[in-house]
Amino acid sequence: MRVVKSVPVEDFEFRGSIKDSDVARMMRAFAEDPHIHENEAETLLRLNRSCPIQAPSWSGFLVDVIADYILNQSGPEGYITAEKSRWLIAKLASDGWIANRAEFDLLVAILGKARWFPLSLATFALDQVAGAVIHGFGPLRAGHGQQGAVPGTIGEGEIALIRVIVNAFGGDSALPLTQQETEILIGVNKAVSGAGRTVPAAWTDLFAKAMTNVILSEHGYAVPPRAVALRPWVSEAAYTTFDEQVAASLGLLRQDYHRQSVEERALARLERQRIEIVTGESILPEEEGWLTQRLLESRRRSAVEAAVLDHLGRECLIGEGFERQGMARDGKAA
Repeated sequence: MRVVKSVPVEDFEFRGSIKDSDVARMMRAFAEDPHIHENEAETLLRLNRSCPIQAPSWSGFLVDVIADYILNQSGPEGYITAEKSRWLIAKLASDGWIANRAEFDLLVAILGKARWFPLSLATFALDQVAGAVIHGFGPLRAGHGQQGAVPGTIGEGEIALIRVIVNAFGGDSALPLTQQETEILIGVNKAVSGAGRTVPAAWTDLFAKAMTNVILSEHGYAVPPRAVALRPWVSEAAYTTFDEQVAASLGLLRQDYHRQSVEERALARLERQRIEIVTGESILPEEEGWLTQRLLESRRRSAVEAAVLDHLGRECLIGEGFERQGMARDGKAA
């Protein structure tokens, strides 16, 4: 019989449910001995999948115990190495997709608690949200009503999750969004910007700021911490045009960004290297100016992408030549 801290969890699996009394029993056992072994962590995750009926207290207990095991007990303390990341992904998603909402919440909670973690774990989490938005399936869409439940739509909760995941990877460092993260966001934007769809203002705000973060980094600007660069813009104003809405969202750029000095450029490289060394996973090198070049060559920019380029050009934050080329692509007068 499988046990966790002398609690016979096989009994819970047999009946297919976890009661509040079961959780209380395990909590008492963990209070006496908080240390957890790998086989016990695996048993708890199996229990979560095999018991579809779960008491409200179960999810929080699972998050606390597994997060403590990953970050504080399995070493090194406080961050996630590539090895830990592979173990976690394998336990949460054997087919590439997380099985239920409790496990997704567990992943997001661990990312929020970790000082550093591999980029691949961040993109894995982002892919889960993107899959829900683009394809309309997965635990994030379970139990939704009509609004936000169909493919190609995005809800406020999913927007908030994307912001949490992206901010968690950046931490306190001034690290611009990577190409891998940005590619996922571009895919989400393409899905939600389909003909006839109303795009939530919160998504327009987040995506505009994410694109701006990458573009200005490519043009020699020092970027602020992600929590600053991507902070939500809240306004009750009614904008006459979409361009005005994007311009309001990007109204603090001159306060948040400045031209990068030689010293800042060196420190940015060192910060990227530190994340690679600590996590044991390389961040793939990006082609210089990849997003700028893609936008220049694209003949089918989204409304947000076009509005961002226009705003950066009008504010003289990017070169005049870039502005002319961008406006010409969009069919506007240079």
